[in-house]
Amino acid sequence: MNAYLLYPSSSIEGKQAWYSRRDIIKDLNLDIIFRTMSGGDPFVAENVQKVMMIPLQSPEEILYRQDIIKDLCEQPDLMEQLYEYAENQNKSLQLYKEEIENSRTRSTYKTGETIQTIRFLQKAVASLISLRNLLAGRCTSYQSKGLRALRQRLQEESFERYAEKLQEMDVFVTGGKINYFFQFGGGMKLDHATVTSYEKSNPSEKQTGLERLFYRYIRKNTIYINNEPLHKDVEHLKEVTAQSILNIFQPVLDKILVFYRTFAEEIAFYKGAVRFINRMQALSIPLFFPKPRPAGTKDTSFQYLYELSMAIYLQACPVGNTVRWENNSLTIITGANQGGKSTFLRSYGIAQVLMQCGMPVPAQKFSAPVYRQLFTHFTRSEDEQLSSGRLREELHRMSQMIKAVVPDSLFLLNESFASTTEKEGSQIAEGILKAFYENGITTYMVTHLVYLAQKLYREHWERSCFLTAERKEDGERTFRMVPGEPGHTSFGTDLFYQALGSEE
Repeated sequence: MNAYLLYPSSSIEGKQAWYSRRDIIKDLNLDIIFRTMSGGDPFVAENVQKVMMIPLQSPEEILYRQDIIKDLCEQPDLMEQLYEYAENQNKSLQLYKEEIENSRTRSTYKTGETIQTIRFLQKAVASLISLRNLLAGRCTSYQSKGLRALRQRLQEESFERYAEKLQEMDVFVTGGKINYFFQFGGGMKLDHATVTSYEKSNPSEKQTGLERLFYRYIRKNTIYINNEPLHKDVEHLKEVTAQSILNIFQPVLDKILVFYRTFAEEIAFYKGAVRFINRMQALSIPLFFPKPRPAGTKDTSFQYLYELSMAIYLQACPVGNTVRWENNSLTIITGANQGGKSTFLRSYGIAQVLMQCGMPVPAQKFSAPVYRQLFTHFTRSEDEQLSSGRLREELHRMSQMIKAVVPDSLFLLNESFASTTEKEGSQIAEGILKAFYENGITTYMVTHLVYLAQKLYREHWERSCFLTAERKEDGERTFRMVPGEPGHTSFGTDLFYQALGSEE
C-alpha cells in the first residue's frame, strides 16, 4: 500500500536533489513561484519546495506526473477532496506521534501505546476505506496512470478485515475480560503468558444485584488486589499483553504510517501545482506542458518563453523569446546592457526546473533534454562577508560545482568572472568553457567579456551558437535574443545618456 503519485513505482525518499538548491532558488527567483503555489499554506509551501528541488530523471517520469496534474486541474473538486484527506491524515499522524511520545514518560507506557495505536488504526482504516471509495466512485473522471494505480492498490487491501480485527481489540481500550494461559517461573513469577480468549464489556447489559455487589464491593476489597508481588505480576502481564498486540498490528501500522506521510506530501505538491496553474489562467498568462527529451540529447526548442517570476510580479506576460537549437552544447549570449540577457537566462532555467518536476512551463511551446544536474553561477553583489573579494568567491563556487558535476549536467553562467579585468576574466572563462564543451556539459553563458565571445565565435566550435540582445538604431531594447555575431560594445553609453539626459 503506497501512494506513488510522484513516481510510477517509488516515493521521493532517497532521490537526489539539484546541487546547491539555495543558489538555484536565489538565482532563478523561485521564491515568488513557491509563494504563488502555496497560497499561504505552510504545509504546501514546505512540500512544493522539496519536490521541485528534486528533478525527475526521465521523460517517462515527467509525463507520469504531468498526467496527474492535468487530471486534477480538470477535476478541481476531486483535488480539494484529496487534499482534505491529506490534511486530516497528516494532522492525525502528528497527534498520534505526540500522544505516543507523551505516553513514554509513564510507567505503563506499553499499555498506553497500545490503546493509542488501536484508536489511531481504527480511524486510519476508516479514512482509507473512505479514500478508496472516493477514487472508485470517480474512476471515470480521471485517466492518469498514477491515480488509477493508487485506486487499484487501495482496492487490493483488506481494509474491512483490518477494521473487524481492530473492533475486536476494543476490549483493550474500553475494558473487558481477558483469559490467559501462563506458567509460573522462578520465584513463582508469571511466565510465558498467552491470551486464550477475551470478551468485551457490554455497557448495555444490566447487572443483577449480586453482580453489582461483587464488582462494587467484594472484588474491590479482596486482599489479593493489595498483594504487592501479585500486583506487579499483573502489571507485567498487562505490559506483555500490550506488547503482543503491538507486535501483531505492527506491519499494518508501518504501512499506514508510510502511506499517511507520503500521500500527504505528494498531494500537497499537487495542490500547489493546481493552485499555480489556476492563478496563471486567471491572469491570462500562458503555460505549456513541455515535451521532454531523453538525457544526453542536445536539441532544445521553445516558442515565446518568458520569465515567470517577472510575470507573477507584473501580473502580465512579459516579452518572450523563440529559439531552436540542434545538437548544441554551448550558447554565448551577448549584447546591449539592460537588453534582457539575464532575464532570458533565468526564463530558461525556471522552465527547466518546472519541466523536471512535471509542471507546465512559461512558454507557448517548449521541448528540452532531461539533465541530471543543474548548476547556476550568477554574479554576487560584494558585501562585508566577501572578505576575499568577488573573484575569489566566484572561483570557489565554480570549483565546488565542478567537483559535483556529472554527465548530462547543465550550467547557467550569468556575468561570471566579470569582477576582474576583461583579459583575465576571458582567460579563466575560456578554460572552463572548453573543459565543459569537451566533456559534453551543456552551458549557457551571459557575458560582457567581448574579447572572449569574439574569439569563440571566430573559432567556430561545432556545437555552439551565439545570441545577442536586440537593440534598435535609436537605442531601444526589444528584450529579444536573436542569433548574431558578438559585437564590440555593450552600448553602456545608451544608459549614460538616459540617466543624464540627451542635452547634457
